[in-house]
Amino acid sequence: MTELKNQITPPPTLIARARQILRGPVLVGVIAALIAIGLSVFGMIRNAETTVNLNSLFLVVVLAGGSWGLIAWAIATAAVEAGKD
Repeated sequence: MTELKNQITPPPTLIARARQILRGPVLVGVIAALIAIGLSVFGMIRNAETTVNLNSLFLVVVLAGGSWGLIAWAIATAAVEAGKD
């Protein structure tokens, strides 16, 4: 029994630390933002008339990812708060 107490536990991995931070509504918002960014980038690449440059990619990340992530986070937070009452 004392041998188990003396063992040094390894530091948590990056995935373990991310799972501690990303829980509940934040996880929902991040997943929605990643899906929105992926679909928007796919749409930009697929559309032949769109010029793909750093500026347009930045706007896709900010506008699509930010707005969908924020909206999904707000709805998930409201659902959690309503469930507490």
